[in-house]
Amino acid sequence: MEKKHISWPVWLRRASQTGFMLLFLYLFIQAAYHPINRLGGRVTLFFDLDPLAFFSAWIASHQIASSMLLALITLGATIIFGRWFCGWVCPVGTLHNMMTAWRKSSAKARLTVGGYTKWQKSKYYLLGSLLVAALLGLNLVGWFDPFSFFYRSTAIVLYPTANDGIKSLFTWIYQADPGVGKARLTVVTEPIYEVLRRHVLATSQPHFYGTFLIALIFFAILLLNLYRARFWCRYICPLGALLGVAAKNPIVRLQRNDEICNNCRLCVTDCQGGANPDIAEGWKPSECFYCWNCHESCPHHAVTFRVDIPGAKGFTAPFQWLRNFFRPPRPMQLDLKRRSLLVSGVAGIGAVLLVRTSAMGEASEFNPALIRPPGAASEDEFLAKCIRCGECMKVCPTNAIHPAMSEGGMAGLWTPVLKMRIGYCDYECTLCSQACPTHAIQKLIVEEKQKVRIGTAFFDRNRCLPYASARSCIVCEEHCPTPKKAIWFQEVQVMTPDGSYTTVKQPRLNPDLCIGCGICETKCPISDERGVRITSVGETRNPKNQIFLPDAYSGYGSGQN
Repeated sequence: MEKKHISWPVWLRRASQTGFMLLFLYLFIQAAYHPINRLGGRVTLFFDLDPLAFFSAWIASHQIASSMLLALITLGATIIFGRWFCGWVCPVGTLHNMMTAWRKSSAKARLTVGGYTKWQKSKYYLLGSLLVAALLGLNLVGWFDPFSFFYRSTAIVLYPTANDGIKSLFTWIYQADPGVGKARLTVVTEPIYEVLRRHVLATSQPHFYGTFLIALIFFAILLLNLYRARFWCRYICPLGALLGVAAKNPIVRLQRNDEICNNCRLCVTDCQGGANPDIAEGWKPSECFYCWNCHESCPHHAVTFRVDIPGAKGFTAPFQWLRNFFRPPRPMQLDLKRRSLLVSGVAGIGAVLLVRTSAMGEASEFNPALIRPPGAASEDEFLAKCIRCGECMKVCPTNAIHPAMSEGGMAGLWTPVLKMRIGYCDYECTLCSQACPTHAIQKLIVEEKQKVRIGTAFFDRNRCLPYASARSCIVCEEHCPTPKKAIWFQEVQVMTPDGSYTTVKQPRLNPDLCIGCGICETKCPISDERGVRITSVGETRNPKNQIFLPDAYSGYGSGQN
């Protein structure tokens, strides 16, 4: 059998997909600490190009980061040239494309499921629900936005797994020192490991709460590609739906040469979008990824793409041409049902009501475990802006920021919270505010950040060693980073188990100086439940969540009387 020749548009598309995937991974790696407290480049580029993130944050919060205006370029290019972004740029689409290539099925089977189905409208209705929810102030787009989904899964699941696997492999090679004679494998592996350690691997192994759920969803969606080509892109992706609406009548259009077409329909077998390339007037530009697979599959190359301005031929009046430009022929239209759109809007309203009622009501604002990164906006504004992308989690050098599970109710699922048992907020670090693409975490300079309180420390006298065991311990005070220590000691005589007395230093807290950084909790020598813990009370961003001290207690000052 003669080997199939691959045309240059397909090679060009594959090169583009590879290049943007590598760029995504490069920017992902660069989302880390670089000297001096800075990121390794414009790590938010793909989020800046995301029209869905742009519109959802804008609609929900009525504010937008200036860098996200780049999304308008993506949207404008899609209106003119079609939904090429999904087929040529989007790294999530590339990943699903790779998984789809693993499908082992006959051409007949692919022909049966390759065409357009009404279920592909589901992503448009999902988009409608999300935008209605955003209009009511709740930004849930981050649950489904492809870049947020992929980045979050990579940061929480893939990268920590790869980091641990690579370190374990090279450690085993180093310890086993395999080889033949005097030739040792470590001569090759150690230089490679040194490069990886310096430029790719995390300094310490990252661990995250909620990894299993995120991993389960990620791999389940990947496996769905074995059921239908690019299942996510066809049926779920709200960004694809937004671009599909914009691309309903592009100037780059599929053309079919009816003189040489024999209606074999082979063009459908490798159509990943279900765009109906086999129907002369029924091609769906809103579903087409411009992958050129239909051109490649056609034995006569009767299907191709050309520039064809809608309505430019044979018009009799300028207004008629303008109408044709914005309104595609009937078979090419999205044909979304008004009743279904109404239902999707009602579903968005219902989602907002459900999410808000499940967030523990007013008490959710004062959940002691809901500790947001420094610079986080007030909770309502934060939830309106945050797209749950995981950038702040990846960039945190101490592994302190984790995806929320129940801390903020359903409304806060996968938004960032600090877990002080694992890591602490570095006193000199502002990377999370630099990495946030929507400014849900506002950009701060170091001096500003050091004045922000994200919580307050409290000592558990049943577990703190000087209180509970009459043993000296000064770890918390040693690590307290504030210039004037927020933790101080009071010397107290206590009875030991043998009945004698000894003097121990019992820690006290000056709440006027504590910023809730959590290093005292992280470094506490008690390994399970710490003797000192941070709660969200006293946070700067919420004037209601405060410690109300009587006037006589004001001016606590040094607190060392």
